[in-house]
Amino acid sequence: MDFQEYLNLQRRTFVQYYRCLSTSLLNKENLDEDSNFLIMPPSALDRLTGLNIEFPMLFQIKNPSTELATHCGVLEFIADEGFIHMPSRLMAHLGIQENEVVLVRNTRLPTATFVKLRPHTTDFLGVSHHKELLEYNIRNKFQCLTAGETIAVAEGDRRFYLDLLETRPADAVCTLNTDCEVDFAPPLDYVEPPRAPAPAPVASSQGSGEPPQFTGVAARMDGKPVEQPPPAPVPAGGRHSDQPRQPAQFTGVAMRMDGKQVELPPPPTPSPAAASAGALGAPKRKIRFDAPAAGSGVSKGKEGAGAGKEQEKWFSGTQYSLKD
Repeated sequence: MDFQEYLNLQRRTFVQYYRCLSTSLLNKENLDEDSNFLIMPPSALDRLTGLNIEFPMLFQIKNPSTELATHCGVLEFIADEGFIHMPSRLMAHLGIQENEVVLVRNTRLPTATFVKLRPHTTDFLGVSHHKELLEYNIRNKFQCLTAGETIAVAEGDRRFYLDLLETRPADAVCTLNTDCEVDFAPPLDYVEPPRAPAPAPVASSQGSGEPPQFTGVAARMDGKPVEQPPPAPVPAGGRHSDQPRQPAQFTGVAMRMDGKQVELPPPPTPSPAAASAGALGAPKRKIRFDAPAAGSGVSKGKEGAGAGKEQEKWFSGTQYSLKD
């Protein structure tokens, strides 16, 4: 800011260069180094009153050499002329040494709606009443907050440092008479617990699309040995053949429920025509001769008399003769 601009601002608002000293040099009991209040000279009050500056009186303090700035309220007007006193914490934040020049300018700030804080240590997480702790400290120590700074809140002899990561609706906000939403980031010394290793995948046959095979031992309930079925015959063309798969043949033993011996049917006797055909090299074909149908009414003389018993066995209709 050049001198002409400085004079123009003097006519419209409060702008003044002061030499800065820490508040600890005043040796006053009611001054808190953790706050952000200024101690200004009495002439500043006269000029502020003449400009009709409304309360609360909030100020921007800027380091002219680095352009770093912060925001403060005013506590008293008892400093020596040409000097202001501010907490050493804010002086360190601006990079200002004792008796260096700062630019003080009156400003108006929007009301805070959101603040995001980050504790320096995990000890702050053990506090059971964060809401009451923040309300008490901010109401009594901080009339305004600036994003990027570090504030300190105290509970008895314990002091907790909090970084101001974000403020809304602006980077500098007023904290008087407002309902503000507060969010917390993980503390600086917070370490996430190690994650449990993932279990090793179990090999299975489900990925191949085939059902799992039985790998146990076959056993019977009565204790007898298990008869394993014979392996299926392999076709001549290999395991993969175009022929349809034939059902497995019965390879067990026939038994009757009453314990008697099972009468197996005699093997069929080949007919003379089939025998002659086989002798001539004709293709063999299985032919089955069933009993004649009922009601055919045909008998063959003596052969029919000689086979009377056989006819009684199979024929159940009325018998006629062609001779009658």
